[in-house]
Amino acid sequence: MYTNPVICARLLINNRRVWIPCMIIFCLCAIIIAMQQSDKVETPISTQILQEFPYSSSHSVSYDEVKLLLDQLFDSETSLIDIQSIWNKLMEIWRQILTKFVRDACELCHQNDSYCYESIDINRYIYYINDSFYPINEIKRPVGMGIYYYFDLKTLRSVNNSILPTDVSQCDYFHMIQLMMNVQIILHQSQIKYFLTKGTLIGVLRHHDVIPWDTDIDLFIPSSATKKILRSFPQLDTSSTKVSLKTTAATTTTTTESSTARAAKDRRSFHNDLIVYRFKNIYRVTSYKIFSLRSPIVNRTNYRWPKIDIFTYAENSTHIYAYPKHHHNLGTMNFIAKSNVDPIYLRILGPLLVPIPRDLHLSLKAMIKLGRSNVFYACEGNTFLHRYNRGPTETWRVPCKELHNSYPFVKNERNITTSLCFEELKFPHLNQSLSLYKYRCEEGLQRTL
Repeated sequence: MYTNPVICARLLINNRRVWIPCMIIFCLCAIIIAMQQSDKVETPISTQILQEFPYSSSHSVSYDEVKLLLDQLFDSETSLIDIQSIWNKLMEIWRQILTKFVRDACELCHQNDSYCYESIDINRYIYYINDSFYPINEIKRPVGMGIYYYFDLKTLRSVNNSILPTDVSQCDYFHMIQLMMNVQIILHQSQIKYFLTKGTLIGVLRHHDVIPWDTDIDLFIPSSATKKILRSFPQLDTSSTKVSLKTTAATTTTTTESSTARAAKDRRSFHNDLIVYRFKNIYRVTSYKIFSLRSPIVNRTNYRWPKIDIFTYAENSTHIYAYPKHHHNLGTMNFIAKSNVDPIYLRILGPLLVPIPRDLHLSLKAMIKLGRSNVFYACEGNTFLHRYNRGPTETWRVPCKELHNSYPFVKNERNITTSLCFEELKFPHLNQSLSLYKYRCEEGLQRTL
C-alpha cells in the first residue's frame, strides 16, 4: 500500500503505539546482551589457542606428562615464551582436573547438582590465580608449580586411622574446598594479599592438602586489609537475639533465613551466603572467621563450620610480624623479613592452588610452635576441635611413618646441582603417585628443621 520508504518512516515516527514498544524492546535486548558480556571472564590462557593440546577431560593425565611439563618449566634454558606456553598447558590441565572434582563432588553431595556446580565459578577462580602468578616477564618466572593430577574424592577421603582419626567426611571436605575457592575469588577481587599459615601450611608441605585430620583452613593477611575484608563480606551482627547481617558499605540490615531454607533456593551466587565474623577474646579481635550460612552452626558459638580462619599481621619497612611476644599459637608470628616472604608462590592444596611464603624453613619457624618436633617426622593431633567448639579427649603425637599406610604423604628430593626440589605424593591404597610439585630451593627442607 505504501511503497515510498519516506512515507513509511513518517508514519512509523508519528505512530507512538508502534515505535515506543519497539524502542522498549530494543533497550531491553541491549541490557540483556551487556549483562551477559559482563559475566564472561576471559583468562590469558583463553586468548591463546592451544591447537595441538594433547590432554582432554575424557582421561586422566599421567605422571610422565605432568613431570615432563614441570621439568621444562624449570629448565634454565627454557625461553620465557616457552615458559608461558607450558604454564598455559598446566593451567588447562588444572582446569580439567578442578572441573571433574567439582562435578564428582556435586553428584556425591547434592541432590541438586546443577545448582551446586553453578555455585563455584571455576573460570573466574582460575582467572584470578592465573592473573596473579602468570609469568609475564623474567622477574615473574615461577618459583614453584605442581598439580594434584589424580584426585579421587571418594577414595582419598574415605580412609581413616585409629590413632589420629579424621572426622571430616567426603562432603565436609568438599564444602571446605568450595568455601576456600569462593574466599580466594573475593580476596583477589579486593586485591588483598594472603598466604597460608599454621596447620594448613604444614598440610600443603606434608600432604599437598589439608592435614587429613584437620578441620579448618588458616590464612594470613596484612592488618591494613582489615577494612577491605569487612567491606567484602557481610558481617554477622550478634548485638540482637535474631541473627542479622550488616555491611559497612550499607545501612540496611536483613534478617537471615535458616540454612535449610537457603539451600532450597536455586541461586547462582554462592558469595551472597558468605559471612565474616570477628572473633574476639577478652582483649582484642584475634581472627576473622568466614563461613557460609548454608553450613551448620557450631555449638555455643556465633559462627558455623566449615570455616576459614583469617589472621592479620603488622609490618614495618623490613619485617612482618603478629604479636611476636605471645607464646600461644593463635595467629602469632615472630619477626620475619619481607625478603623471606616475597615473592609468595603457589602450592598444592588438594585440587586448589594457594599462595605460601617464599622461605619455607623461616616461615615455619616464625608461624608455628615447633618445640622439639619436626613437622615432617612427628604428626600431632588436633589441639582444638573446631567443629564441636571443644578440646579433644586425647592429644596424640606419633611418628608420621606410622600413618603412611593410612594417609598420603609427600616424598621430597633435592637436586644439589640445579637447586631444585621435587615432591611426589604417594598413596599406598592406590599404589600410585597422586600429585607432583617442583620448586626452587636453596636447601633441603626436611634436613634443616
